[in-house]
Amino acid sequence: MIGVSAQQLAGLSSRLRSTQPRRRGRMWALSLERRVGLVCAALRTNLTLRELAALFAISKSQVHRVVADLTPQLAALMMPPRINRHTWIVDGTLIPTRDHAVAGKSKNYRWSCNAQILVRALDLHVLAVSAGGSGNRNDVVHYRGSRIEALCRAHGHVLADGGYRGVPELRTPAFRGGRVVRDGRWRRHRRRRARVEHAIARLKDWRVLRDHRRRGGHVETTIQAVAFLHNLRLEMRDRS
Repeated sequence: MIGVSAQQLAGLSSRLRSTQPRRRGRMWALSLERRVGLVCAALRTNLTLRELAALFAISKSQVHRVVADLTPQLAALMMPPRINRHTWIVDGTLIPTRDHAVAGKSKNYRWSCNAQILVRALDLHVLAVSAGGSGNRNDVVHYRGSRIEALCRAHGHVLADGGYRGVPELRTPAFRGGRVVRDGRWRRHRRRRARVEHAIARLKDWRVLRDHRRRGGHVETTIQAVAFLHNLRLEMRDRS
């Protein structure tokens, strides 16, 4: 239900405990393990505060405080990527967002924000995310000026689809007469680039990315937290 196993939950709790600053004032009523489980349940199931409060037998305000406190801490645990020879892939996706101040009416017929996802093709490890812009703009508009652009420039071997045509540091399909040249090179590129679609599908197993009910300014923090939990599951799988 919460998207992580008991072993992963214990490891995550100890990791957070070692990074948390010493808290002043009133102590939390719930233990760290239960608070981490609550946040994981909120991200995985996207239940409302009322439903989570009934599930954990606490008040709605307490649920809100826990989610608001721990989600940025989970997002901060995502480490910056190291430049190496592994192939990277970048792509954009739409996150339905109810805050119309930052979202836009997009091609999925909903108010959405755009999210740029950078993954490693080898193991679907999410390296970086950038989100928060209106979903009715092209991927290149959101890509330019983001920290993902700086990472791609430093790496030099990043795949992308035809929507990123004209970006020099990205490897996109060849175009002729305004159309993609569908040759053997394009087929190889398409098969390799499909890895990022698999990573995005796994991220959206966390249902909060299918209907983001929090303020639009929290979209990037939410996706970073989900990406960290996704990477944690991959790390635990590789160790076992």
